[in-house]
Amino acid sequence: MVKSKKISHEKISGKDYRNLIINAAYELEKNKSEINDLNVFPVPDGDTGSNLSLTVANAAKELLNEENQGIDEAAEKTARAMLRGARGNSGVIISLLFRGIAKGLKNTIECDGVTWAKALLKGVEDAYSAVEKPAEGTILTVAKKCAQAAKTAAEECNSFEYVLDATIKAAEKALQETTRENPVLEKAGVVDAGGMGLLVVMKSMHQTLNGGKLHLEGEASNATKPHTGADFSSYDTENITFAYCTEFIVKKKQENEDTSGFKVYLNTMGDSLVMVDDGEIIKVHIHTNEPYEVLGQALKYGEYETVKVENMRTQHTDKIGMQVAQQKKSEVKPYGFVAVASGEGLTQLFIELGADYVVSGGQTMNPSCEEIEYAVNQINADTVFVLPNNKNIIMACEQVALLSQKNIVVIPTKTVPQGISAMLGFDESTGPNENEEAMNEMAQGVSTFQVTYAARNSSLDGLDIKEGEYLALEENQLLESGYDIFNIVDTIGEKIKQQEKNTVSIYYGTDVSEYDAQRVLEELARILKGSDVEINLYNGGQPIYYFIISLE
Repeated sequence: MVKSKKISHEKISGKDYRNLIINAAYELEKNKSEINDLNVFPVPDGDTGSNLSLTVANAAKELLNEENQGIDEAAEKTARAMLRGARGNSGVIISLLFRGIAKGLKNTIECDGVTWAKALLKGVEDAYSAVEKPAEGTILTVAKKCAQAAKTAAEECNSFEYVLDATIKAAEKALQETTRENPVLEKAGVVDAGGMGLLVVMKSMHQTLNGGKLHLEGEASNATKPHTGADFSSYDTENITFAYCTEFIVKKKQENEDTSGFKVYLNTMGDSLVMVDDGEIIKVHIHTNEPYEVLGQALKYGEYETVKVENMRTQHTDKIGMQVAQQKKSEVKPYGFVAVASGEGLTQLFIELGADYVVSGGQTMNPSCEEIEYAVNQINADTVFVLPNNKNIIMACEQVALLSQKNIVVIPTKTVPQGISAMLGFDESTGPNENEEAMNEMAQGVSTFQVTYAARNSSLDGLDIKEGEYLALEENQLLESGYDIFNIVDTIGEKIKQQEKNTVSIYYGTDVSEYDAQRVLEELARILKGSDVEINLYNGGQPIYYFIISLE
């Protein structure tokens, strides 16, 4: 039955859509702490609110200067930017939701209620299809119920605002039901954090439609900054045409070779070009949007001595933390490797094992799809293996694999020790499929224990956890909490005794002295005395996790 009440916003334009996304980013940034607090595990990880905020903020930043466009164009730009900036599982899922919405809005100048409902249904379809085992009581469930409500509402009244109102009511109800639908949430007595984030986005859209203040760049800028890294606030990012500041030195393979053609080429690839050729080396500085293309052309003249690439628009460089493992070769390699890790010692270990690039990130710093894709694109190899080394980064890596033209193989490692073991399982003399199988098998043979701290008060599996307590995790499951770290280590040691494995590796973090690390090693040795177990100690330099302990 068609409602007689007049709705003020029957259709929305591309400019409206742009404003909705900008304000959604602002509201997520404002509410991210509240959303983070809904995370069941109290570990200081890349929380849902932070991941959603950074993901949507990437789209808001893209749209800031785009006012005159159809809604199809605005939706497409939003989807691309969200996917590039997607962080963590929640960020990937919401980016896929908006990618589906963009497909549903294709060839649309303005969007009414019926069109929005169809687009939302398409978004849910895309998001569900990307998750191998969709669980109920999550952001996916909330989105699905919203789409169903939108379809019903559109049949009643073909108005965007009317349909949006219906989806908000459905989201509020669905969010409350997530506690009952998800056993983990029910134990903790909370609603789903991702679902809450989606509700924040929808409510923000409604407020914006009804005269809410538009929060432009100055106010939303906190949401667009990466977790760590330099803050080049003096740059006017709106006016940056070429995003990547690219500098390198190439040692020429043929002295005095004419490089005038290379300079002509560089002038077509960007601006701010400075090129010096002294006969033996070529030194280049350029701002470009295609740094990997420029670097590839440079290899025709010799081998790199140094390479530095900085993203001036988003200042990802410190966040990405890419490490060049070896001099790039002009010929294509059969295999390349990208690993995600944080900490100087762990980074160096991956490089020694053969990783071409290490993307700086992990539990507290989930790298975006764009950062992972950038790393992959720098490797001149037929097949690139990607090691996420964290369960919350696997989906982002898988999206890069789906969208890239390269042959990318994601080894779904959930911990750093699994990634290290997977690298050891690689055999250059065998094919990609055989290596994928061998690397997965090696990763699955590793048990991982981690010692960190509680970021908030919580109650989980019968344990009352206080903020600041040490936490022992076994395969990302809570094992014990307490204020005495040696009691924590004792518990891990007893667990190790129960497993029939013979090598223990201890990686100590940046907040642990070598003296304290040695004491922990001695404590484990005492517990495991008499068993045939070899214990090794390494300075991993990782943040947040005092100790990462592997058993294999």
